[in-house]
Amino acid sequence: MVDVNKALKDVSKKGTIILGEKQTKSAIQKGTAKLVVMANNCPSAKTITTLANDKKVPLFTYTFTGVELGYTCGKNYAVSCFAVLEEGESNILQLVKKRK
Repeated sequence: MVDVNKALKDVSKKGTIILGEKQTKSAIQKGTAKLVVMANNCPSAKTITTLANDKKVPLFTYTFTGVELGYTCGKNYAVSCFAVLEEGESNILQLVKKRK
């Protein structure tokens, strides 16, 4: 079983991610996002979900708020969502594979 918090920490340190709603939407539209991680209180949840589904980008909804998501990613501010461009040495993509 994948430890969600460890996977999120690993990808933020070892992988390539872009934070924020605008950048995440842009990465989905360009086709560079391999995975989108979204806090449960993301203000643009509906838009990002629709966009991710249209472009067939896997979406993982973090069960906590943006403050906790930011903290888990090693940031001292809230993160409503982010896109994973490169997973690095993390096992972040296992989060969506185990759900299927």
